[in-house]
Amino acid sequence: MNPLLKIPSTDFNGVRDGRNSLPLYIDIDLTLARSIGANTQLVIEIAANSFYADADTSNGGNATVHFQDTNLGSSSAPFFVSPGFIANVGFTKLLIENTAQAGKRMRIFYGVDIDFQAGVNSSIAISGDVKINNLLSQKIPVYQAGIDYGSSYKSNTSMAANTPDTVFSAAANVNGAIVWLASLTTVGTSQPAHVGLVAKATAPASIIDGDLILCSDNTSASASSNFGSASLKTPIKIPAGKGLYAISTAAEQASYSLRSVLYTLL
Repeated sequence: MNPLLKIPSTDFNGVRDGRNSLPLYIDIDLTLARSIGANTQLVIEIAANSFYADADTSNGGNATVHFQDTNLGSSSAPFFVSPGFIANVGFTKLLIENTAQAGKRMRIFYGVDIDFQAGVNSSIAISGDVKINNLLSQKIPVYQAGIDYGSSYKSNTSMAANTPDTVFSAAANVNGAIVWLASLTTVGTSQPAHVGLVAKATAPASIIDGDLILCSDNTSASASSNFGSASLKTPIKIPAGKGLYAISTAAEQASYSLRSVLYTLL
């Protein structure tokens, strides 16, 4: 033997001559129902301390397995066994109950001191609500070209006073939305005139009817018109169940207004 080689953890000589247990298996037909109550239980006399139900979800079925205790009493622990079930428990007998499952079987692998472990085809189930990290933490560059924001809104159609224009509806916002960038420019036909973005479960009746996300500033005013603009440069999250609407306090002059929003529906 090469003294530089590490001694393996497995006794391969024992494997070769049969002293080490290899996985054994037995197939159980689940076509007919079995139960202790109907005295139709199945008792199998096999000895092992490692138990594994084959993870074959296409052909495999479910059963209730009692380890060792076959006296039909209440002290026997009933294990619900489905494909992929693993147990490390010593037994010399198995008692099996099952509902009638046409075309299904349970293939049981067993042996002594075999460390059955879940393989790559096993699945993990997560119950309850799964919270997704806030997309803002991903630090997506708002102004970088080529970013897929998901959706966009743009319009240069002049709005009537207090008549909202829908960016996205409350019905479309099922899981919340992120507004990445918004730009508003308005020229109203009278003073004062403001244009803004309002989040609300229903269409707003005015610029303050709901959550005012963005509002223009008065940068130029006269007796007959009012110019204003605003831009959103910090992303903001809109709660689920609320729509986003553009709305102006005064009728806009034709061909002078521009609104654009980049957003993502989560």
